[in-house]
Amino acid sequence: MKDILEFLNTSSVEELTKYPQISAEMAEVIIAARPINDREDSKRVKGFSFKKFDALKAALESEIAAAYAQTDEPVAEAKTDPEPEVKKASIGKILFRILIALLILGAIFSLVYFGVPWFKEKVLNPLQSNTERVSALTSQQAADMEKLSSDLKTLQERVATLEARADSIDQSIQTHSEALVKLDELQAALQTSLDSHKLEISSQVAEQLTLTRAIELLGRSRLYMSQSNFGLAKSDAASARDLLFGLLSTIAADQSNALKIVINRLDLALSNMESYPVIAVYDLDMAWRLLVDGLPNVPAMVITPVIAETLSPTAIPQATPTVTP
Repeated sequence: MKDILEFLNTSSVEELTKYPQISAEMAEVIIAARPINDREDSKRVKGFSFKKFDALKAALESEIAAAYAQTDEPVAEAKTDPEPEVKKASIGKILFRILIALLILGAIFSLVYFGVPWFKEKVLNPLQSNTERVSALTSQQAADMEKLSSDLKTLQERVATLEARADSIDQSIQTHSEALVKLDELQAALQTSLDSHKLEISSQVAEQLTLTRAIELLGRSRLYMSQSNFGLAKSDAASARDLLFGLLSTIAADQSNALKIVINRLDLALSNMESYPVIAVYDLDMAWRLLVDGLPNVPAMVITPVIAETLSPTAIPQATPTVTP
């Protein structure tokens, strides 16, 4: 310890910088910080760590040991020892072992001093960076999965709502279909039983059944329109129109004009069903409402359309207004 302290307190800049542990700037700081009393006191020199202190101490001791070995050989030869060769060999082995030990310590110190920063820079830092990136990716993936689960849940709720609405519409269509089937059965039964009754009563009952069937067909056509099923909606509306057209010759006089308006509304709905479905639904609703109201008597100044017997496959005839006096 005395040798290294003496070296630090008495050496010049050139002598201090001979060793790799001390740079020129550090040598000036060491000279400015003198006296350095012990190992702990060397901490006052910025950058001169305990590792450098120990490495410098080992280098100085190695030089001292080498110098001692060189100066010891002539003295040993001059002594009158009974076994000079044996002692010389023993001292040489000891010094060799000390040198080997110092070399090993120097190698270990160099490995630790230079290897630890290299290991930290080349292995630990990339590993830490990769760990942080993996952690960030994991967090991002968890957030994406949570958002995806939320979106999927919302979509499932919407699908469930649409399915419920579809089921409701299907149930309503089924109800109307069952009502139509029952009305068909009732009409067939009444038609059989009314054959023996007067023609007037039979005609009235058949007329009411026809109107009721037309109302049910228009109701189902409206539901098909809500599903954008224009084919079935058009089929039901056309069937209702044909039924109502057959009543023009037998309907009461006070209901004739209202029936013509209903048939005209159905013609307009059939012509606009695919191109202007909103207008077609409005015409269907108007026709259905007039039928439900029992074909009320039209006021004297209402324009009454002229109804064609059949519809052209290429064009629906437009209503020709005539003023009722």
